[in-house]
Amino acid sequence: MELYAYTIKLIDPLFFAQEGISGAFTPLYIHATALNHAFAWAIGQKREDQPYVMTEENGGSNYPRYTNSLIDKDFYLTPARLSGSPNYCTEIAKGDSDKYIQVRYGTSKMNGRYIRRRFHNEILKAYQLYPLSPESIFEGYLYTKLDISLFPTLIRLGSFRGLASLKLKGPFKVINYYEKQKYCDHPVDPLVSEVCRGITVSMLPYPVVDQALVDEVWEIRKYRQRIFVASLPNAAKATEQPIKSGSALIV
Repeated sequence: MELYAYTIKLIDPLFFAQEGISGAFTPLYIHATALNHAFAWAIGQKREDQPYVMTEENGGSNYPRYTNSLIDKDFYLTPARLSGSPNYCTEIAKGDSDKYIQVRYGTSKMNGRYIRRRFHNEILKAYQLYPLSPESIFEGYLYTKLDISLFPTLIRLGSFRGLASLKLKGPFKVINYYEKQKYCDHPVDPLVSEVCRGITVSMLPYPVVDQALVDEVWEIRKYRQRIFVASLPNAAKATEQPIKSGSALIV
């Protein structure tokens, strides 16, 4: 397993809701679930446990069917953090009957009359969304056993499947595979790595942890400094059977 640093540079604006119903601002992190499924589709791996386009027979929501973000034994991208200060742009979206954007309740006025609708949707209501601007850069780490010459240079992310470029740096030489309880240089998925403490970042489908103190890490040299990257669990965990249903949305 080789270790690379990756950078994702946005070509299109990136939007996904931080809390689904409440906030319209895109968070400053990208979850590893989104990154790993986007990467899998970019290299031509069709995943039945999380189709790229959901076609639920009952019209249901996009329920995840996995236990964590470790979806493949041959590669893993850690959660990513925005590099530098955020730069938002403004988009207007119509939210009528769109449960990902519709946030208000009450009456609607049509032809001079106030109408109380059964589902409390406001007619032709428009909302402001705040996606991160193009040229924004995210950083994280990639573990892989695959030939990097076959890797994609473009992936699609976010609610609107915007384009982003993917660049790798490395591989890095691992100085020590068995360092214990060190603070990591990247956000961590707490369902993949054993986290002792850190700052919880609330996002879907479940929180990630930044400035995480992880039980077992890999030590590398980056810019002549000691850097610690969360080690992956054994390969058996990567082959766990995915869950069949859930209550969170994949964004």
